[in-house]
Amino acid sequence: MRVALATLAAMFFVLSLGDAALGEPYFDQRERGWFWYEPLPLRKDGARPGNPEGRRTVEQIRKRGEELFETALLFPTRENVRAYMEHQKRVLERSEEFAQVWKRVLWETPALDATVDHPVSAAGAEISRNLERSARDRVIERISRVGKLVFFFRSDCPFCRGQAEVIKTLERRHGIGVLAASLDGKGLYPLYTNFVNGAAQAARLGVDRVPALFLFVPSRSKIVRIGTGYLTLGEIRRRLHVVGEEVLGTERDARRDLLTLSGEER
Repeated sequence: MRVALATLAAMFFVLSLGDAALGEPYFDQRERGWFWYEPLPLRKDGARPGNPEGRRTVEQIRKRGEELFETALLFPTRENVRAYMEHQKRVLERSEEFAQVWKRVLWETPALDATVDHPVSAAGAEISRNLERSARDRVIERISRVGKLVFFFRSDCPFCRGQAEVIKTLERRHGIGVLAASLDGKGLYPLYTNFVNGAAQAARLGVDRVPALFLFVPSRSKIVRIGTGYLTLGEIRRRLHVVGEEVLGTERDARRDLLTLSGEER
């Protein structure tokens, strides 16, 4: 009797699985639970139905890689490790293909290629630096014609003395005027013996630490901070280039203003 019952139960179990595999309606399989679902089977090309042309999204590829890696790490059989390595190989091949196309697009679209204006080769980089240096010098020359530097210092400040030497070099090289403004009523001998009392102006500009350097352009009623603390000659020139173009405009702006004044621009 027990053997017969066991046999009937086994037959019922097999038949139930067979009916489910044939796709019974959901309510005939309610024992599986409310949230039961089965993933759609993969096609031969590795994509699921509904994914056009067998394409896989980046998210799908990433998740597949994570699954293969986790399986290979937890169960490092030859088959699992090989499956992960094959997946990685396909990803790398696709990445190389993407990189090659990226290069071709850059070659064919100069507007997207930063190396056109900023070469990375040694010779090209040297030419680029020379051009930048020339552009910087032209801006500083424009500044020297219409503005001057305001140099706030204290006579007992060692950094101020070092900064004074740098500013004096800049003054001699570019002919830019310098207004030395002392906060303690004393000069920096022998570099800046002529100075003004700058305590009141420093308070208005929020100068509480020295050395401090400003660009003053009277015709534009502009006074802009260049920096605070000791700055090298190269750093001062770079900052003057940036601030000078902001205050005076670019060379293209200057040429347009000149044409407007001369009446040649319509």
